[in-house]
Amino acid sequence: MKHKHIERAWPNGYRSMDMEPVKVDPKKMLRIHGYRDLEKVRPVIKKAADDIAIEAENLMAPQAHSRHIDVISYGDSSMELSDGTVFESVDFGNVLDNAPAVVLVILTVGRALDEAVLAAMDKFEPLDALFLETAGWLGIEAATKSFVNDLKQRARADGRRVTRRLGPGYSYKIEGRQMSWPLEQQRRLFGVFGDVELPITLLESCAMLPKMSRSGMYGLKPFN
Repeated sequence: MKHKHIERAWPNGYRSMDMEPVKVDPKKMLRIHGYRDLEKVRPVIKKAADDIAIEAENLMAPQAHSRHIDVISYGDSSMELSDGTVFESVDFGNVLDNAPAVVLVILTVGRALDEAVLAAMDKFEPLDALFLETAGWLGIEAATKSFVNDLKQRARADGRRVTRRLGPGYSYKIEGRQMSWPLEQQRRLFGVFGDVELPITLLESCAMLPKMSRSGMYGLKPFN
């Protein structure tokens, strides 16, 4: 049976979404770890990948928390949102095509997978821990793709398109210049959600827990 997204919307452009279960391809897991010729993979390794893929699918519960908010202005290396939040250090206008509004998003596949990785490490099962972590990142990729596809459908219905993603802690080549959006500005991104209770904790280092989480920003630009 095909599962559908379960969505909840609140004022101020905030939306949360329990997403469809993700599928993990054990062959992709093996290729990530350098097993190019799958016919030569030892049966024990292949079975471990198959088993972990199923276990990870059952552990992951992908969620997306997003907020649609207007942009007040763009600077050479900054942008200001309508709630007063200012982001700096990247040519946001160039990357987001001077979009008049953005969608900020925080995605996670939940804490259960993190806990399974730690449990495998405690039991000295490094292969299981490695494959679980790989499955988690594949899960985040799938959840991100699902969120973006949904966002594009909504935007298209409203006569808009979605720009490329920007994320704190990443570097971008913009008109020949290498620019980085500092990870520390993750705090400002989380701040845009105000008092909303999120299932993701921001650490002192600005990394997120669960580890299998991702944040970012997309511009919403009218077609005309």
